[in-house]
Amino acid sequence: MSAAQRSESLSVGAVSRPTRRIRSITFDTAVHDLGKQHILLRGYEMHGAAFVELSWARPMTPDGARGSIELRVPTLEVGKMLGLSEPLRRSIADRPLEARSVAETERRERVLERADTRIAVGFDDGFVECGGRRSNFHEIELQLLEGAEDELWRVAAEFARQAEARFLPASEAELALARASETGIAPVKGRRPALARDASLDEAIVVTMSACLDQFVANWPALQFHAPEEAIHQMRVALRRLRAGAGMLLEGVASRALETACARAKEIAATLGAARNLDVLADMLIAGPLAEADGEPRFYALLDAAERRRIETHAEVAALIAAPQTTQFVVDLRAALAAKDWAPLPANGTTTAALDPSAPGSAREFAIRSLDRLHRRAMKKSRDLASLSPEQRHKARIAFKKARYAAEFFESLFDAHDEARRYLRRTAALQDKLGVSNDLAVAAELLRELGEADPALAPASAFAVGRCAHARDRGAVDWKKIEKSARKLETFWR
Repeated sequence: MSAAQRSESLSVGAVSRPTRRIRSITFDTAVHDLGKQHILLRGYEMHGAAFVELSWARPMTPDGARGSIELRVPTLEVGKMLGLSEPLRRSIADRPLEARSVAETERRERVLERADTRIAVGFDDGFVECGGRRSNFHEIELQLLEGAEDELWRVAAEFARQAEARFLPASEAELALARASETGIAPVKGRRPALARDASLDEAIVVTMSACLDQFVANWPALQFHAPEEAIHQMRVALRRLRAGAGMLLEGVASRALETACARAKEIAATLGAARNLDVLADMLIAGPLAEADGEPRFYALLDAAERRRIETHAEVAALIAAPQTTQFVVDLRAALAAKDWAPLPANGTTTAALDPSAPGSAREFAIRSLDRLHRRAMKKSRDLASLSPEQRHKARIAFKKARYAAEFFESLFDAHDEARRYLRRTAALQDKLGVSNDLAVAAELLRELGEADPALAPASAFAVGRCAHARDRGAVDWKKIEKSARKLETFWR
């Protein structure tokens, strides 16, 4: 923290404020009524005054934003805070509130002035007590007081490079409360962007890329709790959406920042993909060969080997998410989105005119072009499916996935909501059908690797590989039927 306070990005042009000592208490019922509803009720005392903050996170709000209300109150005595409003009483079913965590913080503050932008910087050292455990924390908070948001994220990106800081999707007090509760922090699915019909392409880029980044970051805390497998899956989906979206958007704008984000997302996704494949393999072994093993020890040894590899990859994922490079990826992309760090593509002599990304309605025009192109590509890649190789079918699957992601990004720009949902549902089904044989091929390759790494596992590994081949043959897909289903896809954007 001392080094952080001396860092150039947080000290040049800064004016210090007096140090504050803050005592905060998080309230909930004994059965975590508020936590289950993504509501946080926090009271805090500072300089002899008491305040209460009620905040809520998605899915409480349709756009995924976090909202809050903060009021000064006479006391933090539970029964008197806010007079326990009727809506709050209903949300806890009249069960009594109690202190769930207590945090004590020493906050050193300063204000950065950059051109017409003022940013408050808080350096927090303290501890939190929750569930009989005490944890120390050291956090830095940046808050935009006045001016441009892009300057806030530029400062964050500069500081992240200098200090190797880690981005925190939740405070240590929230994490401690989740650890002490039965609910923990659940994995988060992505939200579909909401765009006005006359939105500009600039607005569409910010909204769609932010939605992907939000999903990725929101799942970091869930790695520590009950469902790391689902958190890894959701982070992987978020990065796939981000890469597909950025690749599509680079057909409309020129942006080194989006190209860099794409490359970084691919690197991170590779580690997530390795972990996800082993999660799927473990489930497959339990449901398949082990169910037929009749107590054969070698099959349990194979499962143990797969489980050890899975634990190793989960540790690699946790280390990757905690690494400064991953935080840098997040804050650099946030800074690029806030600054709209892209430019129109120059005209290239084709019949398609260049778009002005700042023009009202340019998002819809770009969406029609992109959806047409991606839909045509999916149709072309899926032509004559029965005669395609597994690799070619996998490319067809990727083409449908990109078409589906684009449809999710731009659905709100068009009035045909029922048709859009039908298109999304059918492209997802086609993607799943095309992916079955690929999943079995990935599992077989992992099993071969386990058998080659330990000769004692080779017989069980060979049996499991054979079972994957048998499952692929037994579940032989009627490719002509799938192709016919693809041809029936009806577009919703024209």
